[in-house]
Amino acid sequence: MGGFSFFRRLRLRADFTYGQFDVIYFGLGNPGKKYFQTRHNIGFRVIDSFNGYLSDRRRIFFPGAEFIRGKLQSAQSVAAIKPLTFMNRSGLTVKAVLEKCKTPQNRCLVIVDDVHLPLGTMRARRNGSDGGHNGLKSIIGQIGPDFPRLRIGTGPLPEGTEIIDFVLGNFSGSEEKIVSEMLAKTHEILKLFAAEGIDAVMNSYN
Repeated sequence: MGGFSFFRRLRLRADFTYGQFDVIYFGLGNPGKKYFQTRHNIGFRVIDSFNGYLSDRRRIFFPGAEFIRGKLQSAQSVAAIKPLTFMNRSGLTVKAVLEKCKTPQNRCLVIVDDVHLPLGTMRARRNGSDGGHNGLKSIIGQIGPDFPRLRIGTGPLPEGTEIIDFVLGNFSGSEEKIVSEMLAKTHEILKLFAAEGIDAVMNSYN
C-alpha cells in the first residue's frame, strides 16, 4: 500500500507539473562551469537572472534541461528552461518540452547570443532563419522556423578572430558592466512578451 501510494503521488505530481504554460522561455548555452561566462552562454544568463522575478518558483525534473516553473505578477504561468544538451543539439530539448507542455510555439521565446550585433543591443524576431547560429539551426531542424527569438548582441567579432574562439571566450571586465545593464533590460522584454507577445517586443525594443 505504501509503495502504491508513493508512485501514485509521483504520477499525480508529474501530471500537475507538466501542463500548458502561458509562456515558455528557452535560453540557449552550453552546460558546465567553464562555459558559464562565455559570450555563447548569454541565453543561460538571461534565464538565471529572470528567474528571480518569478514567484512560486519550483525546479522540476525534465530530461536534458534545467526547468524552472513559476508565475509572474500577472499570475501567468511561466517555464524558464536551459537546454543541457549543448548548443548544437538545443532543438532536441525544445521539441521535447513543446510536445510535453502543449504550449503554442508563438508563446515560446528563444534567447540566443548574436556576434553580428554590437554588445548592448538586442533584436526580436517573430520567426526566420538561423542566421548562422547553431542553436537556432538545431531548433529549426526539429520544429521549423516559426518561433519567436530574442538575439542578444555580443559583438562585434574582432578582425582576424575565429568565431568559435570569440563566442567561447569570456566577457572582459568592462564588457561585463554592459552585460549587467543588458540583463536588466531583458527582464522587461520577457515580461512584455508574456503580456503582449512578440509584436509588442519588436515595436518597443527593435
